[in-house]
Amino acid sequence: MTTLQGKVALVTGASRGIGRAIALAFGQAGASVVATARSADQLTSLVEEIQATGAEALAVPADLADHSQIQPIVDAALTRFRRIDILVNNAAIIHPPIHLVDFDPALWQRVLDVNLTAAALLTKAVLPTMMNQGSGRIINISSIGGRRGGRGRSAYRVTKAALISLTESVAAEVKEHGIDVN
Repeated sequence: MTTLQGKVALVTGASRGIGRAIALAFGQAGASVVATARSADQLTSLVEEIQATGAEALAVPADLADHSQIQPIVDAALTRFRRIDILVNNAAIIHPPIHLVDFDPALWQRVLDVNLTAAALLTKAVLPTMMNQGSGRIINISSIGGRRGGRGRSAYRVTKAALISLTESVAAEVKEHGIDVN
């Protein structure tokens, strides 16, 4: 496995599933991990697991639908580790199957806020640090749902399609700064 010794990775949606697995893998590869999700208890457990590998870890509980909580995540990471090398925008809401005609506008907005807007705002928040470092990696977790339409999960699919477009746009904007966005 590649060593990430000396690197700092910030992972959203880290309390379970794919995000938890990514955070653990970074820790096992030697990176310091900043884990964020809504569940403080699950984050505490994750941090303990990462620390058991010998890596450093920091839990920053936050609700990414509340955009005022985004900059404090980045600030906590920089206060503790002084750098951010990797951002993984993994947090997402996968809503129950609902046809658009029946969709509650508040749920639509929450899915958009977490799946897309939070990723954009976190990316915006880490870019100055990565640009000053002259390097960085931003990984946006999308879905085949962002490439194909289907029944009943329109908000999720729309956000994942937009995340793919955001990824491609930001990649073009920051490539000259040594930052890869995938």
